[in-house]
Amino acid sequence: KGSNRSLPESVMMMIPEAWQDNKHLSDTKKAFYEYNSCIMEPWDGPAMIAFTDGRYIGATLDRNGLRPSRYYVTNDDHVVLSSEVGVIPDLPDSEVKIKHRLEPGKMFLVDFEA
Repeated sequence: KGSNRSLPESVMMMIPEAWQDNKHLSDTKKAFYEYNSCIMEPWDGPAMIAFTDGRYIGATLDRNGLRPSRYYVTNDDHVVLSSEVGVIPDLPDSEVKIKHRLEPGKMFLVDFEA
């Protein structure tokens, strides 16, 4: 293990959301981003980055949001995340519980231990 940081924390540090003028972020989250901006320069993309470490699997979109990224959660709790819609052409809408897009600077995260 390279550090004591969790995988989600490391990803948030490297690819932060737009935080400087975001009035909806908590003071704690702003402080996190401000502190980490002194440690390393953020990646502004364009990119959709997928990651895993065995406990977590997730993806984040850079804060400019120039790459598409969509996810589905099926009724039996399978997750499909892709840059394109329709990667599973025979998946009927009746089997999909959630359809959404990954928003700029946001993270999609599945914790297998939760």
